[in-house]
Order: sequence, then C-alpha cells, then structure tokens
Amino acid sequence: MPTKPRQVSAWKNAVLNRDEQSARKRGALVREAARAFSARGYYNTSLDDVAKQLGVTKAALYYYVKGKEEILFECHLISSDLADQAIAFAESIEGTGFERVIALARRYLELLTSEFGAFAVLTEIDALTPANRKIITARRDRFDHQFRTYVAAGIADGSIRSVDPKLTVFYFMGAVNWMTRWFNPQGTFNSQQIAEQFTDFLAEAIRAR
Repeated sequence: MPTKPRQVSAWKNAVLNRDEQSARKRGALVREAARAFSARGYYNTSLDDVAKQLGVTKAALYYYVKGKEEILFECHLISSDLADQAIAFAESIEGTGFERVIALARRYLELLTSEFGAFAVLTEIDALTPANRKIITARRDRFDHQFRTYVAAGIADGSIRSVDPKLTVFYFMGAVNWMTRWFNPQGTFNSQQIAEQFTDFLAEAIRAR
C-alpha cells in the first residue's frame, strides 16, 4: 500500500508550477498570435485582436510579452529551431546528397506544419528590429548553406542532376513560404500529406535522370 508521502509527491509532480504555467500560456499566446498574423497579415493584426481570440484582456497579454514584435521574433526563433532539428535529422542519414536533401526537406515540412502558427509568419522578417533581424538572418543563412551543401554533394555523387544549388533552395523555400498563407491543419491535407507531396515535387525536379 503506497504511503501518504509518496502520494503527495506524485500529486506535486503532476501539477505545473508557476513558471511552467507561464511558459505554457506564453506558448499558446505566440501560436494564437501567429495564426492571427497569418489570417490578417502582421501589420493588420493588433494585440487587441490577439487578446480577443484568446479570450483575455490586452493588459493580460502584456504580462507575457512587451508587444507584437516580440511575438514575431519568438515565431521566427521557433521556426529556426525546427530548421536546426531538420538539419540534425538529415545529418543522421548515411546516403547520397539526394537522399539527404529529401530527408531535410521532408523533416522540415513535417515540423513546420505540425507547429502551425509558429511558422505562419516566416515571410515577415522586415518587421523585426535590426538586432532581432540580424539574429534570424544568421540562422536562416546557416540553414540555406547546409541545404546548398547537400545539393552540391548530390551533384558531385551523381544522385542530383546539374542544377544550381542556390536556385534549388530558393525554389523550395518559395513554395514553403507561400504555403504559410493557405495551409490549414483542419483542411483537406494533413501535415504528413503536405510533406510527402512537396518533397515528391522537389525530388522529381532535382533527381538525376
């Protein structure tokens, strides 16, 4: 028979502390704001709109964030974290350059669409402060560089036809950024189907003939 102290301990571990509750609420705020930014556009969405969607007061939002730009920066950080995870996944693949490119693209899409809301404002980088824009641009450049490296490796090993690595990345990311304007997690296609279709398009475009 369990002792009372062990029962108390188990109950205590099951309850979120104040910091955990705050982090969870901030996460919900960021994602809901990003959905609003995606639907209306960043510049056309106010914190009042976000507060209304969350069912809280605008004053309550200021407990978690200083303003819209902070939310936008947080969205970009999350997207960058997901990009890093996709690179780590591709690095774990022992295969051709083509196989790594496809692994990177598929995993990135799966992560982005499963985090819908966090990625919905990928195109709104000019609204960031110069300091925050510099941080996000540097992280984007790392992802871009690694993507191009895989494409170049595929061309060298014969698994990818002769394409320009830079334009290949632009082609893929252009499709991803536009997707943020129409993807709905409750829509016709789920995140897995989107990832499969988009990576199939990419594969057919670059595969060595």
